Amino acid sequence: MYDILIKGGTVIDGTGAAAMEADVAIQDGKIAAIGAIDPAQAHEVIDAAGKTVTPGFIEMHSHADQTLLAYPTMDSMLHQGITTFVGCMCGQSIAPVGRYWLANQAMRDIFDELTPKLYADMYADDYYALSEEVIPLIRRRCGFDVTWRTFHEWLDAVDAHGTSGNIVPVLGYSTIRMNAAGPEGDRPLTEAEKAQLKADIHEALDAGAFGMSVGLDYEPGIFSDTAELLEMSKELKKDGGILFAHWRKTGQRRGTPKRQKKIDGIKEILEIGLANDIQVQISHLSKGYDLYPANDDYLQVAASRRTLQVIDEYVARGVRAGFDVIPNSTGGTMIAPDLITLFRPWYKFTGGVSLFLRNLNGQDYRQMIREAIFSGSYYILNPKVQPEWEDEIRIIRCAQRRYEGKTARQVGQMMGCDTLTALFELLLIDRRTQIFRAVHDANAESVKTFVGHPQATLGNDTFVFGATSTVAYDPESPGNKPNPNTYCGFIKFLTELGGDDRVEMIRKLTGRPAELLHLKKRGTLAAGKQADVLGMDWEALKTNENVIDPTVYPDGIQHVLVNGVPVIRDGRHTGALPGGAIRRQDC
Repeated sequence: MYDILIKGGTVIDGTGAAAMEADVAIQDGKIAAIGAIDPAQAHEVIDAAGKTVTPGFIEMHSHADQTLLAYPTMDSMLHQGITTFVGCMCGQSIAPVGRYWLANQAMRDIFDELTPKLYADMYADDYYALSEEVIPLIRRRCGFDVTWRTFHEWLDAVDAHGTSGNIVPVLGYSTIRMNAAGPEGDRPLTEAEKAQLKADIHEALDAGAFGMSVGLDYEPGIFSDTAELLEMSKELKKDGGILFAHWRKTGQRRGTPKRQKKIDGIKEILEIGLANDIQVQISHLSKGYDLYPANDDYLQVAASRRTLQVIDEYVARGVRAGFDVIPNSTGGTMIAPDLITLFRPWYKFTGGVSLFLRNLNGQDYRQMIREAIFSGSYYILNPKVQPEWEDEIRIIRCAQRRYEGKTARQVGQMMGCDTLTALFELLLIDRRTQIFRAVHDANAESVKTFVGHPQATLGNDTFVFGATSTVAYDPESPGNKPNPNTYCGFIKFLTELGGDDRVEMIRKLTGRPAELLHLKKRGTLAAGKQADVLGMDWEALKTNENVIDPTVYPDGIQHVLVNGVPVIRDGRHTGALPGGAIRRQDC
């Protein structure tokens, strides 16, 4: 007898093969058979008539390792069909634990309490605290204890804790670099520091890490020059480790960084792959060229195509390279829909929103803010970095409805004043005014171009949360909220961005990432594979995307099995925890 039979669905197996009508039988956590199977042979039958049955989705770029133990049921992932994610991206991993702990946006409030910075970038992970100070706060606020020190101990802790889905672990280079060289590491590494880093890399690889990630726009990763990256990533070759790279794109996210040639950041990673003969994965790929005007569809597509051509040229030269794309133009990780968050340094400095707004009536106070912004000292709102900032901010909720749908520039024109003054006035009209701020280097057409490439994979670039999160709204200290990708990014790809070829879309979410990760037991539906399986009503798929209140689950994912155990049944989480860490040696 089979444990479970998924009966009567349209099977898309993830290989790129044509869809077929078939039943899927599951036994002992594995797929036992695919074909016409008598339901009398199974203890449980899931009716999939009129539904699509696929492998569980694999997310290639995630920061969910940071919140996994706080949200082990992984609701935000599983409700969009993600059963396996690659974590510890952009150079930051939650292990090993050394003297310092790098910040992450999901724990922003904790780090603001320990290491407040007036002009800190809400989107950057470039500040830190002592681990001995952070760990008690994590225990108290996040509901889990940091019991590990080594990478191996962390993977064991994940398995002991229990999770509903699977994690593919990667070592964060910034994490180990900070602890070897200290936080002020803008200098060449000593030989002793290099030796420590190499020992950390091999400890992680021996524990089961699939490779190493770097984050080259953040401290301390930004301090690593090409020669250092070449030397350290060479350590991956023996074990077949992959270099996952947040490439040099923005420069250091504080003040006004030196403008970079983005395509050179992509080429740097490809050259490292070529020189060291290692596999590289370009994280959250976007165009390698700056554009003005930024939102011109023709220019966006042209620049995106040229970026892909550069990668294809290196692949033709023998570089083993893959890339992943965020299925949205809102960016990744977090969003900040409250207009007031653009002025975070000043309301923090004055002790909260109420006093800040009172001060905002003063012309000298406004002038102080104006000088800081237009001098380029504040990265978040920096006209030198984003010359089109006035057009990138759009009002989506305001007590005075006539401003809704207008850009910041248009609001200024309506008020008869400059744009920054108009934003001040909006806050005095309604402190809860909310905005959508477009990502400068992407729009829907550029995303479609990237995800349309036959070798594309997807990554939401977010944390994992439930229906509530640790980044809730506080009227006196409003901040980040989870990016809508957290809940619906993969559904957005299937319904809006991925095209019309369902077989090809599923391959990019399953078989292709499994190929890049060398996962032999997952990613496609075949006898003997681990039973990570989805049952979806494709016609009912709906993102329910919400940029103001993003904690909304999508529609259409009805059944999710992980290792043969139902974790989503009829659209509801069962509470089961059949997942855990996938080790490279047993994948």
